[in-house]
Amino acid sequence: MSEEIQPKTISSLVTEYLDQPPSCLEFCPVDPNYFVVGTYLLQETREPGDEKMSGTGEEDEGEGTTSGSVKQTKTGSLQLWHLDVTTSTFQRKQVVPLPHAVFDIKFHPIRQHILGVAGSDGSISVYSVSKDDHNAGFPQIQHMWTNSVDPGVSALYFSWFPKDWFPLNSIPYTDGFVASFSNGKTRIYVLEPLGGKSYDVAKNKAGDWKFIVNEYLPERRKNIEPWVLALAKYGNPNANGGFESCMFTGDDMGTLWTQSYTYPDDGYHRWELEQIWPYCGYRDTDDEARHHPAGGVTSILPLPIMHLVKWAPIILTGSYDEYIRVYHATLKGSVLAEKRLGGGVWRLQIINVETIRNQAAAFGEPVSEIRYLILASCMHAGTRIVKVTWKRTRLTDLEIGDWDVEVLAQFTEHESMNYASGVWRGGNDATTGTELVCVSSSFYDKRLCLWKVQI
Repeated sequence: MSEEIQPKTISSLVTEYLDQPPSCLEFCPVDPNYFVVGTYLLQETREPGDEKMSGTGEEDEGEGTTSGSVKQTKTGSLQLWHLDVTTSTFQRKQVVPLPHAVFDIKFHPIRQHILGVAGSDGSISVYSVSKDDHNAGFPQIQHMWTNSVDPGVSALYFSWFPKDWFPLNSIPYTDGFVASFSNGKTRIYVLEPLGGKSYDVAKNKAGDWKFIVNEYLPERRKNIEPWVLALAKYGNPNANGGFESCMFTGDDMGTLWTQSYTYPDDGYHRWELEQIWPYCGYRDTDDEARHHPAGGVTSILPLPIMHLVKWAPIILTGSYDEYIRVYHATLKGSVLAEKRLGGGVWRLQIINVETIRNQAAAFGEPVSEIRYLILASCMHAGTRIVKVTWKRTRLTDLEIGDWDVEVLAQFTEHESMNYASGVWRGGNDATTGTELVCVSSSFYDKRLCLWKVQI
């Protein structure tokens, strides 16, 4: 067995310090030289308490004095930053103060100037990040819509529908999103257009948005925080319409929950959207912590495989136990490969995918090799660049093949929790070949770092 190659250790090119702790980070798809940082500031104040009186009516300065209760206030912001890759510099361009902390942000996969935000006050908000309608010369963050769900809970995670995710054959594109909440609930929001309008959020005024909401809360998940959820769509020849739409949810108890929907018959398009839901084929699978026993499921990344593999999705998971896993989401679940990354795996993001074909392969040798390059934010251990490899000897939907996970590079300068990182996708004007340009952040030391690595 060959000796394992040690990952490259990377040094930062520049470091900036924010005024508030960064909790999430996303590069702008429309303007890739800009990125948005969400922040989370927890402030504690001690409220005056009633002081006990002595028997003489005087204040007792001994053990009878009570201290007041501690009040916690969560606030945050959305911050727009500019990255100049040529000079390796950051510049903050805009700050939008918020009355709540920010747990998660996501850009729309199709309408890429639209940003969804999950707030600590239970709100879901939508903003635009674009150069339209102003003369600043750079994108501006502008509020579009907010829905307050329950002020007693926090919205933890947000994800837009992938293209054609909602199970309707008769409507080419149905928009919406999903969100998870600290009381254990997950909600699916499907845009219901007003008369004559579109199922596309970008083609409806935000004030006119109306969503049909389906809510889920299994009994044993009450008040267990679902920190992550993910959506994907897979080809399934046995399903109505030939496709199956899946939602994956992970929680603090190490459980991975899979819900899947298949398409109703076309005839139902004459009904209202809300009436169609019961006619979507539905399957619910809960692995009951079989494969994440040492910690909660904190990250889920569906790999861009367009079909089910041996009748089930293959995804990546991250956990508090510091492992990234290639996971086959069958009824019982199975781990196809895993690697310890040195810190809790909080976020996973695909950087790119490379496919290698070997038509001249000998019998038993791989005819296909797919390499997934992954960016992993690993809490107290910093950031990792990971390569996940899938080799197959037969190109069929029943071939699970062989999987491998390798750490290529690591960035370890952060001195506290690395909750968010991102990859610059600005094209070939500043980088060449296999060079990656990354921005990573850390929470308590409020650090923002720029670094590059050759892969």
